[in-house]
Amino acid sequence: MSDALAVFAKQPIAGRVKTRLQTLLDAAGAAEMYRAFLVDSVHQYISLNKRIYLYLDRHSADQSIVRELPDVDVRYQLGADLSERMRNASLDMFAAGHERCAIIGTDHPSLPLPFIQEAFNSLVDPMSMTIGPSEDGGYYLVGMNDFFPALFDGMTFSHERVFGDTLDRAVASSASVTVLPIWYDVDTPDQLPRLYVDLLADPLQAPRTLALLEKLASQHAWTRSV
Repeated sequence: MSDALAVFAKQPIAGRVKTRLQTLLDAAGAAEMYRAFLVDSVHQYISLNKRIYLYLDRHSADQSIVRELPDVDVRYQLGADLSERMRNASLDMFAAGHERCAIIGTDHPSLPLPFIQEAFNSLVDPMSMTIGPSEDGGYYLVGMNDFFPALFDGMTFSHERVFGDTLDRAVASSASVTVLPIWYDVDTPDQLPRLYVDLLADPLQAPRTLALLEKLASQHAWTRSV
């Protein structure tokens, strides 16, 4: 069965990414952290043996992130807002002949890979859909084996009801829904120590991110255990 995973990401440009981390890091440091999240996440996803599409938010004169990830199919998000861009990416994957498709972000470098594999494994029955809730009320992954436009059309994001609203739309579309285990995104400085502890448990999961966190841990006396 042909599986595809679309990774939605921004170009790691200082001042445009992880701006809420800038109470701890400067703009360049926040961009470096975001780049680490992105690179580590994509390398993890590649290990799943799915077709990986990296959907960047914009073209950039700096193509270093593209050169750094040569094993993925780089595309650019098309649409007026996030819901339209996700809709178009889903249609792209189905048009390419993939039978099971999912969209994921890069804000959770400690996300267990079995969660993603579980998402694809759940897409067996006709009209199946899977969603991974995040602790902030959003979701870290949405997947399907049939196109459900209601999941995207007119959808608003960046609020605490995104997961619930998406679930309601899926049920209203008569989808067979699987809810994955909950996980957390990392957007603010107070979440970095938790990420640090989680990555210490598996240093190979996100080594680039862990190297940056080790420096911060030594500066801020973070504990190495919960």
